[in-house]
Amino acid sequence: MRKTALVKDALRDIRKSLGRFISILSIVALGVAFFTGLKITPEVMKNTADKYYDDYKLMDIRVVSTLGLTEEDLDEINKIQGIEESLATYSLDALAMLNDRETVIRVHSYISPNQINGMRLLEGRYPERANECLVEVIDENFVSLPLGERISLYLPKDDDLGEDLENTEFTVVGRVQVPYYLSFEKGNSPIGNGKVGTYIIVPQENFKLDAYTDIYLTVQGAREYNSYRDEYFDLINPILADLEDLAEIREEARYDEIVDEARKELEDGKKEYFEGKAEAEEKLADALKELEDAEKEIADGERELEKKEKDFHRTIKEAKEELAKAEAELTEGEKELEKGIVDFNNKKLQAEEEFKLAEAELKKGEDAIILLEEQISQLNTALENPYLPEEQKISLSMELMRAEAILSETTKQVESGKRELEAGKQALMEGEEELNRNIQGLKEARATLEEEKVNLANGEKEGLQEINKAKRDLAKAKEDLEEGWEEYHESKLEVEEELEEAWAEILDAEKEIQDIPEAQWYVLDRESHYSYMDYGGAADRIDAIAKVFPFFFVLVAALVTLTTMTRMVDEQRTNIGTLKALGYDKGDISFKYIIYALTATVLGCLVGVAVGYTIFPTIIFNAFGINYALPPVELVFNPGLALIVSSVAVMLITMTAFMACSSELKENAASLMRPKAPRIGKTVILEKIPFIWNRFNFSYKVTMRNLLRYKRRFFMTVFGIAGSTALLLTGFGVRDSIRSVVDRQFGEIFAYDISIGIEEDGLDKLYEFPEITDFALLHREGGSISNENGKKDLSVVVPKDNDVITELIRLRHPKTKEEIRIPDEGIVISKQVSNALDIRVGDTITFINSEDEEALVEVNAITENYTSNYAYISKEYYSKLFNGELEYNEAVGKLISMTKMAEDNLSRELLEEEGIISVSFNSIVKEDFDEMIASLGYVVLVIIVSAGALAFVVLYNLTNVNISERVREIATIKVLGFYDPEVSMYIYRENIILTFIGTMVGLVMGIYLHRYIMTTVEMDNIMFGLDLEPISYVYSVLLTLLFAVMVNAFMHYKLRRIPMVESLKSVD
Repeated sequence: MRKTALVKDALRDIRKSLGRFISILSIVALGVAFFTGLKITPEVMKNTADKYYDDYKLMDIRVVSTLGLTEEDLDEINKIQGIEESLATYSLDALAMLNDRETVIRVHSYISPNQINGMRLLEGRYPERANECLVEVIDENFVSLPLGERISLYLPKDDDLGEDLENTEFTVVGRVQVPYYLSFEKGNSPIGNGKVGTYIIVPQENFKLDAYTDIYLTVQGAREYNSYRDEYFDLINPILADLEDLAEIREEARYDEIVDEARKELEDGKKEYFEGKAEAEEKLADALKELEDAEKEIADGERELEKKEKDFHRTIKEAKEELAKAEAELTEGEKELEKGIVDFNNKKLQAEEEFKLAEAELKKGEDAIILLEEQISQLNTALENPYLPEEQKISLSMELMRAEAILSETTKQVESGKRELEAGKQALMEGEEELNRNIQGLKEARATLEEEKVNLANGEKEGLQEINKAKRDLAKAKEDLEEGWEEYHESKLEVEEELEEAWAEILDAEKEIQDIPEAQWYVLDRESHYSYMDYGGAADRIDAIAKVFPFFFVLVAALVTLTTMTRMVDEQRTNIGTLKALGYDKGDISFKYIIYALTATVLGCLVGVAVGYTIFPTIIFNAFGINYALPPVELVFNPGLALIVSSVAVMLITMTAFMACSSELKENAASLMRPKAPRIGKTVILEKIPFIWNRFNFSYKVTMRNLLRYKRRFFMTVFGIAGSTALLLTGFGVRDSIRSVVDRQFGEIFAYDISIGIEEDGLDKLYEFPEITDFALLHREGGSISNENGKKDLSVVVPKDNDVITELIRLRHPKTKEEIRIPDEGIVISKQVSNALDIRVGDTITFINSEDEEALVEVNAITENYTSNYAYISKEYYSKLFNGELEYNEAVGKLISMTKMAEDNLSRELLEEEGIISVSFNSIVKEDFDEMIASLGYVVLVIIVSAGALAFVVLYNLTNVNISERVREIATIKVLGFYDPEVSMYIYRENIILTFIGTMVGLVMGIYLHRYIMTTVEMDNIMFGLDLEPISYVYSVLLTLLFAVMVNAFMHYKLRRIPMVESLKSVD
């Protein structure tokens, strides 16, 4: 019954002081939510990822070999007890144009949806044909491959991807996420720009490789454990050990197999070489004989042509001479003919004249004959006259006889003249015909001669043409022969070179067979998988913060709650005295206040656990979606953590209430029922400084007296505000520390822009690229150092020139920033590894190189470094320690100002050169590291928001308690005539001054708290900066002052509601 009354009284107090109750509840809820939220988030992240791994059968073990893996390897692996499932697959890197940008694509094989390293199908379907593929669902800003898109793959340098893949063009039929690539970082590649941009999954039947590239394994019972816990690795490690034992056997078998195949190919090559050599020599001999025969034929042809040409020219000459002779004769004949014609014509004219004369004479003769005949006729007629006298008859007869004789003679002469004339004419005619025949004969002779000339000219022309053709043919034959000889010599030289090259290749092959490295198996668990470790590391970084930061958060909340409960008990001393007078013992009275505190605490724990287990991990988990391809969050309820945190909160708050009551209950009931005696009035310290005190008006003097008289209130308020400010500054400081890592490591320390992995013949290629302005050579290898405190792996850097490297890798003292030079003897190590092993300058440590050779070295200096662990040593000292020559395998250098596309092009061009095996840009490394720690920015944001909320609640609670304690005082000044704004300022002045002092103290506390937290959460391979940006101080101060102003604004309404009648109430 007594307890029931106390419970009711406690509930009545809750109702009366609801603001105070809610303040305590809120502080507890914030503290519990923050603590449980940050502590449960890594567990949620790892549990979600592990479920994702299990749902899609992420490999437990991956086996790769330098000489590939075979079916025999797979069979032997499957014999190991504990192997649940195995998958032998192929993968290779290729190039494709995606969004007008050449991208390196890693091609994986697909067998079935339920295969190891399964796929989470988000859109589309699985491949059904050989030319179909699945693509990654990734950032749309980088590459978008919708369903139905066709992807054409190719290799650089005109290499034929068709030798490795059946199809090189694929159609996108599905979009997936795979747990194997939880991180968006896919790794490096020896082609393209050197960085894998995305992946595609194609049916395994596409691959034409001689050996498997990977064998993935799952282990029986592994899914029952969280793969981020030791129990999982306790199960995996024995299988790894068995695989390591098997590796020794299979490495030797694979080596023998490769060597035997190589030797068989070598013997086949030798046989083919000798057969080819014999065949080539036979062909060359045949070709030589043909050329020699052709040469003889040409020589014979030349001689025959020369003889024929001489005969031809002689014949032509003789023909020409005969023609000339004939022409001369013809000309002579023509001349004689012309002379004969002239003579003939002259004679003809003469003859014709003579013929005319003869004809005239004949005419005369004929006329004479006619006259004679007429005379004879007349004489005959006269003689016939009978009457003619005889005498006359005789005379006439005599005359007739003479006339007849003359007629006869004349007739004879005329006939003879005619015959002579006809004969002359006939002779003339015959002469003319003879002349014409001679003319015709000469003409025909001339025509014949001309024809013979033409025939001779044609014959000469044809002969010359034939001779020239023969010469041309002979010249062509000579050219062909020359070409044949050249071709023969070239062929012979080419054959000799080919044979020499072939023999050199055979010798090289023999050397390569001798140099074939023994097969090396790499048995890798998930800790060797980048995505797994990267994501786990992100969760561990949150866990590191959660191990330290929440304690200070809860500490501030607990101290403020202690102040609240102490001052609440102090306010209710009269009630406590009354209860004690009524016979309640100390335990009962303490029970009432414990119930009050317990109710607020339990409700706060319930709210805090609910918020901490849901909102905090969800926000942080989703924030990591920036860098990881994550499934939906799988929330985890950890009853143990909730119970421990709630128990601690309940214990702290109830103990606070109990201690506050115990302090008051030491007095008797009468003393408790009387109000506390007012503090003895004292002169405050400022009153002793008239120069300051006299300048204050009444209000400020009252404020100063109140602040300095109530020291407990002063210090508790200042500490509460200081704690909140310190948490805010620490939150901003964590952000500054994370941001500084990238700028300091890749801007101030690593001052180079590009890192190039080179082989022996790769150095000279660098001079061909004007984009690389300065570079330095170095040897980089994996090594480790150890001492009595342990062993740490690190990257060993051995520069070729210590002076040149200082411009590109700036070693400096972590505190003084003084330059550190690589010593002639001794070693320089990074600060993080020195902290881990507690190494100091001058200590002697064991240095182990990549060949596991050990040497004792002295630590000459410790250098500032923020990511990974490094050791720097001079080449002379390294060679002295390990008695060996160094091969420089890396060049670091400066670049001209370049765009991202220009860097990609440069990387592509470099990787196409022989002797250059890798290219890495600091800009890309910075981007990758920025992305890796960007998610921590959201964690920091959660911390800052939580610290801000705590600061607001703390300010609100302290101000509320301050007002509650001074209700009568405030009512009194109202009675004295203070207006509401003046009353508010009466309180605000104290709050503002206390806030300002608390903020300044908080900044100092925040500096040390930030350094402590960042030093505590540092990991083996990351060191955070400890400097705070000036803006972080500004933000912390402004937020604290903003919360103070907001609290004052809220309190203004509470001050207005305080009635003046409170000043008349008696405390008795």
